[in-house]
Order: sequence, then C-alpha cells, then structure tokens
Amino acid sequence: MAELFLYHHQILLTMAIQYVRLTDGSLPVFTFIKELYEGAFPWQERRDWPSLMALLKNPDMQLDLITAEQRPIGFLIWWNIQGWLFIEHFAIAAAERSAGYGAAVMRHYLGMANGKVLLEVEPPVTVDAQRRISFYEKLGLTVLDFPYEQPSYVDQEVYYPMFLMGKLPENEKQGFAEVIEAMKEKVYAKKKLTGRQAF
Repeated sequence: MAELFLYHHQILLTMAIQYVRLTDGSLPVFTFIKELYEGAFPWQERRDWPSLMALLKNPDMQLDLITAEQRPIGFLIWWNIQGWLFIEHFAIAAAERSAGYGAAVMRHYLGMANGKVLLEVEPPVTVDAQRRISFYEKLGLTVLDFPYEQPSYVDQEVYYPMFLMGKLPENEKQGFAEVIEAMKEKVYAKKKLTGRQAF
C-alpha cells in the first residue's frame, strides 16, 4: 500500500512540474533565480551573473525555470555535449526540498536524455556532499571511475577536485575522454592543455 501511495505521489509531482526555457534575462523571475543560484553554489563553482546572462542566447546551453502549481521552485542549467546532457547547475528552493521535487526533476531529465546525464559533485568530505552523492545514487547514477578536476570559471591555471557522476555504458568508455574534453571546452572555455590528464 505504501509503495502504491508513493507511486501515485510521484505521478502527481511529475504532472505538477513545468519546465520553461528562459532566454530573456530581463524577466522578473530572474530575481528568484539569481538569489537561489548565488545562495546554492559557492563563488568558485559558478559563473558571475553577467557571464551567465550572456549565455542565455547560446543554443548549446539551456536555463530551465522549474515551476510547480505556477510558482517557481528551482532551476536547472544544462548543455548538450556530444549527445550527453551535462547538468551544470541544479537547485530547488530550500522551502520546497522536502516535497520530492528534486528527484522528480532529475527523473524528467534522465528520461529526456535516455539516461545519458553527467554532472559534477564535490568529494564526500562533508555531510552535505555525502547526502548529495547518495541522492543521485538513488536515481541510478554512479561516481565514475575517472580522475576529474573542475576547471575554474575565471583562472585558466586553477582546477578544483570533483567527482563526475552519470551512467556510463561499458561500450562508451573508450571514447569518453573526448566527451570530457568537449565539455571542458564548451562549458568552461578550456582548450586541452599539454601535460594535463584528459579528465
């Protein structure tokens, strides 16, 4: 009975959630997004606001407003990288985080990308980082067995240790280095540096 209730609850959440691509940075809802964006991510893990606004017209990047019952509850920024959906930033407003929206949103994007989703997470050295990894693992993602560093948004010489999570089929491992290089070049504007590992 509990499983049936949970199933119906998930269906209702999915039906209630709407996704709206935003390309006009002058819309009033960006006040909500800016506050959530800057509050959810430390400065080294996000762009400065003018840089993000300048990317709104980039066809490779999408900033999706997430609403439920016609009210904004979060946002998700994603890129199309060689057939992979790379989630750059995803946040649900603190007041909405106990309602199951986060998992419902991720299932939407996992379905849209046929499971080919990539995202970065901090190493599990804090309780919050451990919870974040556990959240994505419950959705079927795993920490990928590749050394990975997140390029800085502002300094070409600075990298931050991070984990990549996703679903990587065995038959796609061989060409995965190219996907990561394409991601770094497109998302972080990083050219391949001689002497550095691909990841």
